[in-house]
Amino acid sequence: MRIAMAESQASANAKWTPEQQNRVDAAIRKMARMLPRFTADQVWYELGASFPVTKGMTARLLVAQRQGVIRNTGEIAYAERGGEHDHAQRLTIWQSL
Repeated sequence: MRIAMAESQASANAKWTPEQQNRVDAAIRKMARMLPRFTADQVWYELGASFPVTKGMTARLLVAQRQGVIRNTGEIAYAERGGEHDHAQRLTIWQSL
């Protein structure tokens, strides 16, 4: 798990500027304030269609979890955002704390 998390963070670092990572973190916190439960789909919607897509979202969600903003419910949903980056992947459902 730690290797996957490190790879996800490395992907975020390589593809997102520090400012973009801050935007992702802010979007996660906003979803945690607005919704009792959410997936990465809602975070992507908040970031907008022009925001660069990377595999670093998991790393940012795990940072929010370590900060006590959200927790992993152990449940999954399937991506519904559509577009070239959807691929109907399984997404963790996060609970706001």
